Amino acid sequence: MNLILVRHGETDWNRIGRCQGIADIALNENGKKQAKELAESLKDHDIKAVYSSNLKRAYETAQEIAKHHNLSVQVDPDLQEMNQGDLEGLSFPEIRERYVEILKQWRESPETLRLPNGETLTEVQDRAWDAFEKVLNLHLGETVVAVSHNHTIITLLCKITGVGLKGFRDFNIHATSKNVIVSEDGLIRVQVLNDVSHLSPMESVPPFESQ
Repeated sequence: MNLILVRHGETDWNRIGRCQGIADIALNENGKKQAKELAESLKDHDIKAVYSSNLKRAYETAQEIAKHHNLSVQVDPDLQEMNQGDLEGLSFPEIRERYVEILKQWRESPETLRLPNGETLTEVQDRAWDAFEKVLNLHLGETVVAVSHNHTIITLLCKITGVGLKGFRDFNIHATSKNVIVSEDGLIRVQVLNDVSHLSPMESVPPFESQ
């Protein structure tokens, strides 16, 4: 199986630097443009299925891809973003001011942290891996797209590459990037990482300082 693992397009919260976990924020105009460019780059691939998180920004991105292949988007809540609890909706300056110790632990040992009233990275990784295995078992030898979110994608990459969640902050996954995971002869590997060559130049989005 070739799994094209895609992060959703940009939202207004991405643009202004607001913590966006399970908050259901739609794509902004630039995000819609990114999704169209991504879909165009995949239109000649022999894609057999398109999966998506249940959150709008992922589903809208997935729809753009699916319509080139006459497919319906299949929703899997296990692909949704990390529940960031009390941090949801806060700007990053607000997080730096209110959650000094949380940010310190996030930077030093993200694998051990539970966000206040939110999830741990281990919980995110476990459900994301369940989703991955379901897709793998259903689509042996096929090319499939799954549209998900920053933290969720990175937890999968941590597991597949063997770096573990300790290395979570070593990855940088851009909006509508393509990450290709190949499963062949019992081996799973990352073939493409954070490919955004399909996107037009744009203004940079503020860095996610809480990640």
